[in-house]
Amino acid sequence: MTLTNRIAIIMIALLASIAAGQGQSVNELDQLFNQLGSDRYEIRQKAHDQILEEGKKNKESILNRSLDIYLKATDPEIRYRLRSAMFGIVSGNLRPEGFIGIRMMDSPMRIINGGAVQNIRAVQILSVVPNSAASKAGLKPGDRITHLDGKAFKFQSPAYVELSKYIRSKDSGESVKLNISRVKPGLNNRQEMEIAIKLGSRPEGLDNDRKTRAFTEWFEKSITTRKKDDSQDKDPN
Repeated sequence: MTLTNRIAIIMIALLASIAAGQGQSVNELDQLFNQLGSDRYEIRQKAHDQILEEGKKNKESILNRSLDIYLKATDPEIRYRLRSAMFGIVSGNLRPEGFIGIRMMDSPMRIINGGAVQNIRAVQILSVVPNSAASKAGLKPGDRITHLDGKAFKFQSPAYVELSKYIRSKDSGESVKLNISRVKPGLNNRQEMEIAIKLGSRPEGLDNDRKTRAFTEWFEKSITTRKKDDSQDKDPN
């Protein structure tokens, strides 16, 4: 039995398991993919949307099935809709990155620490996105962030880059603590405080690059794997 045949049998078994667990038969799934080539727009669109929904429940099997058909299809619209569906399935399974909601810039500070002058890295807030995590926590333009979860910024990279990477490494809903240095109104000194912030999710538009990178990586890796399997399948040894 060739590798291609074995893969086909595995795919049938996977689709059968979907039918058993989801009430969706193999024939119904075949019909769903066939409807991408319908003459009626509403049928093509409905099939595309249903493939996306099935992908949320059975990611790997629907992605593999979609890729199989994509590679064999010659109709440009079918290929477009399959690629769009695969993009939605892959990007829809990404971890939701944390989002704080500020515009910022590097702002080095000179502070007095135990009677000694000390230069530190800091991030100055330029503006705050309305209804964001930063807004709800009471952060204000002009505030300077001096520490992340109790740790000072390093000198290897710009502080705002370090802050951005740190926040994005966290999940939406996680909490972080920021040390803030704020100018007191009417006085020539600053107020130091620690503020806990529950992170929000990155807005859809800001997350597009990450989704594109994730899909491109998955797609190229999957294509390479298919070519390697086909090569091994044709090798008489």
